[in-house]
Amino acid sequence: MPANPQRRARILDTAVDILVDTGIAGLTHRHVDDRAELPAGTTSNYFRTRLALLEATAARTVDLHWQHVKTLQTVIGQPMTRDGLKMLLARMISDPDEQFRRRTLARFELFMEGTRRPELRPFLHDLQAAAVKSADLILEAAGFTPSPDQVGELSRLLNGLVFSNLTISPQAPGAKDPVGTIDRLLHAVLDPSPAG
Repeated sequence: MPANPQRRARILDTAVDILVDTGIAGLTHRHVDDRAELPAGTTSNYFRTRLALLEATAARTVDLHWQHVKTLQTVIGQPMTRDGLKMLLARMISDPDEQFRRRTLARFELFMEGTRRPELRPFLHDLQAAAVKSADLILEAAGFTPSPDQVGELSRLLNGLVFSNLTISPQAPGAKDPVGTIDRLLHAVLDPSPAG
């Protein structure tokens, strides 16, 4: 494999962008070369098969999500109130910045492809682990000490909200009160049930 890490990263970042903009079907060696403005054949020199390119793109997406986790660890350094937690999660889900939106779309595109390609599942396991760790860090900053099952459950529910907000019109029913929705999810998953 050619030893040029900068070019390799450029290829894979371009591949992630293609996933977002055209989907898995658009991820070809030629498309990456053209979009990255590289000589024809460059991408195939790094990744001989389409599956190798797809696996490397999934691994790059995992790396980007772990970078996001590290950023969260730095940013969330102070205690957060429950109201602050609700506002943060609502903003991340309903009004994500463009970088977060694109990485999330790439993640969902890979998860869908993983239902058809078992070879991708180890990468997707790592991708989900990064998403769960992000949720765990945010909850701990707000003073919660959730169990792994609670973090996993909340992460699945939040994934559903994110997917809906990225794919369904914001005018559709159920999207008008993101803070209230988050509050109800937190209450359902994290607050102790009354005895009896």
